[in-house]
Amino acid sequence: MRFFLSLWLLTTSFYALSEDKNVIYQYKKYEKFDLGNLEVKGELIAPGDISVRERGRRRFELDLFSRKNFDNFQKRDVDSIR
Repeated sequence: MRFFLSLWLLTTSFYALSEDKNVIYQYKKYEKFDLGNLEVKGELIAPGDISVRERGRRRFELDLFSRKNFDNFQKRDVDSIR
């Protein structure tokens, strides 16, 4: 098993060394998009019944300042870390 593994490592390393390393990559300098002839077909409609109604702001109350004992919360946090 070790013989085959060492033979495989040697052949892959020789194959990697034998490749041509003179590869030159050339990227595009810029690319231009012409959006002048862009047309969207459809009808312009005004929203009738679909509208956003105003509603009162929701007030969130934190029990942070009214608690005297945080042991249960600390135990739950430690248990969630594990």
